[in-house]
Amino acid sequence: MAAVIKSKEGKMEINMQSCNTFAEMKDQLNAQLKSVGDFWLGGTVSIDTGYQVLSNKQLEEIQSILSRHGLNLQSNNSIVSKELTDSDNEISPFEQLPFYEDTMLICKSLRSGQRIVAEGNVVILGDVNPGAEIIAGGNIIIMGSLRGMVHAGAYGDDTALVSAYRLNPTQLRIGSHITRSPDGELIMIECPELARIRGGKVCIEKLKI
Repeated sequence: MAAVIKSKEGKMEINMQSCNTFAEMKDQLNAQLKSVGDFWLGGTVSIDTGYQVLSNKQLEEIQSILSRHGLNLQSNNSIVSKELTDSDNEISPFEQLPFYEDTMLICKSLRSGQRIVAEGNVVILGDVNPGAEIIAGGNIIIMGSLRGMVHAGAYGDDTALVSAYRLNPTQLRIGSHITRSPDGELIMIECPELARIRGGKVCIEKLKI
């Protein structure tokens, strides 16, 4: 299904909820903007991506496309993300993950000295042992213990997150923020946890799925 353009209070709104990938989103946006020609030249645009949250890098790409058509991304609430209205149904953090098209899946544990670098998300079906390192442009999901070093949102995305069944890293970074486990302290957690940025700091919380 193609993206849908409509006018609201003199502004253009583009519904992109039907797009399954960011590449499809860009293609649809280009196609729809070509179809309207110069009618909205110099105007502002809001984009509805549904539950897909775009990274800072992807927002820059969207703005670049709009600029080529003489348009600007609405500065406030530029990307409309829907929320559940039922207060009893809390949105899972995974439903709000930044939208990355590429995901690297590794079906083994990482040993000391191993280093993984990826443009998008990284999913590890195993442990990340001390001395191992993961650097990801997107999110890092570990279906085991995290005891090594990880850097999510490595290219400037502070909305990325890190999740593991046992979260006890030697060092954890998200975007430009960094934290580490206290020296000499072994923290035993028996439930999945996630780390994300809240109020400009790395916060670790229980994972509710």
